[in-house]
Amino acid sequence: MSIVRNNLMTRAGYSPYCGGAMAATSACSMPRTRWTGDQFKCPECGWVSEFPADFIAEYKAKWHSPTAATEEGEV
Repeated sequence: MSIVRNNLMTRAGYSPYCGGAMAATSACSMPRTRWTGDQFKCPECGWVSEFPADFIAEYKAKWHSPTAATEEGEV
């Protein structure tokens, strides 16, 4: 598992940095992305992550299910 995926699955509230700045034409400063409910999106350039559906399903089950907050001790 990549460092980013590991962080997403083990650190509540973690979001990856923008990946769009790797493009030569991007003027993005690579900020942290925001969760859209399906992927992560950069607030500056609009870049959207492309995590596979199976990983996103696992991520949603961990952090965005009705029982996720109580399972992690956040009542």
